[in-house]
Amino acid sequence: MIRKISLDDEKQYNELGQELNENFSKLFDLNNELSKDYSHIYTYQIDNKLAGFIHIQQSFDEADIINIITSKQNRNQHIATKLINYCIEKHNLKALNLEVNINNPAVNFYLKNDFKIIRKIPKYYNNDDAYFMKRVIKWKMF
Repeated sequence: MIRKISLDDEKQYNELGQELNENFSKLFDLNNELSKDYSHIYTYQIDNKLAGFIHIQQSFDEADIINIITSKQNRNQHIATKLINYCIEKHNLKALNLEVNINNPAVNFYLKNDFKIIRKIPKYYNNDDAYFMKRVIKWKMF
């Protein structure tokens, strides 16, 4: 089940977020993120446990993916894809953007989910380069 995150999820959110960055709880304080009108965090729950989450920051009809993660035991179940699609539909997005380390295996996931590499950003992650990727959403007109 996908739902908006709440402060009740903070412990699980920080635990899962630490897989992305050991300083996650300091960098992405949940209370602070929830106070921003443009910041949206959605969780994917399995048996009342946080199996994954996506954090986007929206500007008009586009959004940047700030964080997206699925717990190790719940990977390869299309949870991240479902979270991305949920955000697109919920916010009527026309495009999603992100930066990802070029050495991160997630690059292949994004390519499979219709993201395109727009440019390479030298030394974005300390000494590692990043890709700026974008997914343009084509809405069907009736």
